[in-house]
Amino acid sequence: MTDYTFGLSAPWWFLAICIALALGLSLWAYRVTIPPISTGRKSVLVALRTLALSLLLFILFEPIISIISVEEEPPRIAVLLDNSQSMAMKDASIDRRAQYMQALRSIDLNAFGDNKYVFSFDENVQFVERFTPDSLRVDGQTTNIGKAFRAVFTDAERENIRAVLLITDGAFNAGENPLYNAELLGRPVFAVGIGDSTEPKDISVQSLITNEVAYVGTPLPVNINVKSSGFDEGQVTVVLKDNGAEISRQTVNLRTGTQTYTTVFEYKPAQEGVRKLTAEVSAIEGELTTKNNTVADFIKVLKNKRTIALLAGAPSPDVSFLRTVLGEDPNITVEPYIQKKDAEFYGAPPTAQSLANAEAIVLVGFPISSTPTSVIELIKKVADGGKPLFFIAAQQVDYNRLKPLEPYLPFTVTASRPQELMVMADVKPPALGHPSMKITGTDNDATLWNQLPPIFRTETFVKPKPEAEVLATLRVNNAPLNEPLILSRSLQNNRSFAILGYGLFRWKLLGYAAEAAKGRAEAPDVFSTFFGNSLRWLTTQEQGKFVRIRTSKQLYANGEKVEFIGQVYDASYSPVDNADVRVKITGGKEPRDVVLTALGGGRYTAQVEGLPSGDYAFAGTASISNQPYGTDNGRFSIGEINIEHFNLRMNAPLLHTIADRTGGKFYTPVMLSTLVDDIRKTRGFAARPVTEKHELTLWNLVWLLGAAITVFGIEWFLRKRGGMI
Repeated sequence: MTDYTFGLSAPWWFLAICIALALGLSLWAYRVTIPPISTGRKSVLVALRTLALSLLLFILFEPIISIISVEEEPPRIAVLLDNSQSMAMKDASIDRRAQYMQALRSIDLNAFGDNKYVFSFDENVQFVERFTPDSLRVDGQTTNIGKAFRAVFTDAERENIRAVLLITDGAFNAGENPLYNAELLGRPVFAVGIGDSTEPKDISVQSLITNEVAYVGTPLPVNINVKSSGFDEGQVTVVLKDNGAEISRQTVNLRTGTQTYTTVFEYKPAQEGVRKLTAEVSAIEGELTTKNNTVADFIKVLKNKRTIALLAGAPSPDVSFLRTVLGEDPNITVEPYIQKKDAEFYGAPPTAQSLANAEAIVLVGFPISSTPTSVIELIKKVADGGKPLFFIAAQQVDYNRLKPLEPYLPFTVTASRPQELMVMADVKPPALGHPSMKITGTDNDATLWNQLPPIFRTETFVKPKPEAEVLATLRVNNAPLNEPLILSRSLQNNRSFAILGYGLFRWKLLGYAAEAAKGRAEAPDVFSTFFGNSLRWLTTQEQGKFVRIRTSKQLYANGEKVEFIGQVYDASYSPVDNADVRVKITGGKEPRDVVLTALGGGRYTAQVEGLPSGDYAFAGTASISNQPYGTDNGRFSIGEINIEHFNLRMNAPLLHTIADRTGGKFYTPVMLSTLVDDIRKTRGFAARPVTEKHELTLWNLVWLLGAAITVFGIEWFLRKRGGMI
């Protein structure tokens, strides 16, 4: 249906009055003529002038013709086809590829004509213009169903997509949970599950869990989780390897049904650097695949001795307890610098060299009013170079003298009085995600923190830095206050930590020691664990490193592109965009050199493809104006694992949930006879009216002005013929 409307920039009656005035003006102009002319000719001339003036007035009133057309846009369907490797596997009883192809041929997609959009997805989403079942290669390295839903979301309203057909095994292993994206899409999802939902006969390494950082000579626990299904009995051997060399092995006795087993190894690194730990489980005859029998991870091994510089404004129980706890760790050497009441220290004062050699600086009640300015400047200088600071308050702290160090701390002091009060820690569960706050690693940690004995604090008010994280607030007389007690900060390559209270020895003396005295030896030592975690978090960074080059991940599947990501900063941690960043990859048949492209903001990137399976090392360099600026290095592996082989059954519960929550339906390949009709009968799967409005601006047309000029020309010609000009 099409409607036409005509409009002017002023009312019609006003145009009529103007045309009448034009007629009157024409009559007045021709009331007397020289020479006199006949009434007929006079009438023609009056009509011509009136017409010409009317055309000009018509143009001045900006006439517009509006054309409104309403059409129906048919409903369309988005078809999402899983293109990952798991769709070509043979699981417990089904050849997935054969079942997949049969399902595609059973669904009459031609019933939707041109009103369908077909996408294939794995780690990426591709639009398929001309689809045939044989065009699917099913060779994707990962499955990202959520990304496929996001691709449909961008076109859903514009293209009137009213339903989604999803054909997959549901075993997503990349991206976010697809259920949330499916609900956000707001369209019914008709899910077709490919594969067998029962556990296949298989044994696999599910995970290798250990710390990201280890120290030379210090034992490190490594947890390896193994899963078995379909075996009634038997034994398997779990092996832990370091850079391919066997460290230890353990035997696991299998039980009936689907079971998970945890083995704990002790790994004692012999040398520093990036080490590759590999967990392997022996194969059993009859298992579905052996491609999931290995898992690897990389850890960074640091030198075994860490030097901590401890500066205190005066001797105190906190200083004594802290020195004792740190001294119990054989990998830590504490260099104490304790100030007397005047500007002197017990023993030698700190020097630029001693502070530079320390991996972290702990300030306990420091500085005080008599602290030498030269010592504060020494601390400021090393902190400016990226040295982490750990600040612990005390009653005698002079916050005015602390001002030069505030840029490197997680807070800014707004007001301070030496008035003392007792406070308790108030730790919320989200704060337990920080490495320093984990005591037992369970949900009970918040209770342990909040039951600690009270400590002291002055009436000091601080403002957390924007990038700081408040890990604990405080309670006074069991009333919670929104004032920070424990804070951390990580900015670029600078880290700092702060406790705005003192008397921390009470956590040890009245907490753990009191429990131990009652014979409860299993009671957790919050004081020791907390300080060990905090200093480890502070010192495991690469201090003063202005060039960072890494791969997007350390374990790649066969055929995956290896992505390098570089960052370059100057001494003030401002981005550097004019660096020449290069990477040399070794470990394959021959080295490969890669140049990283600048993205702006100090970021650089490059992608490398075609690398065969194996372990690789890379050395990155950055230069500015042909002068070396910094280096970085690392390792990665290709083909060590294939994530598609770690979930070997159809995830029917997920597909059921997606279909139910979106108003769709779940199908197996034997239920497809009603699929097309079910989609068509879905509420909302209907055409929608599309209204289009076009405007024709007549006043902008050249021929209208040309017509007016032509009429004036005819009038002039007749006047000249009559001798009136």
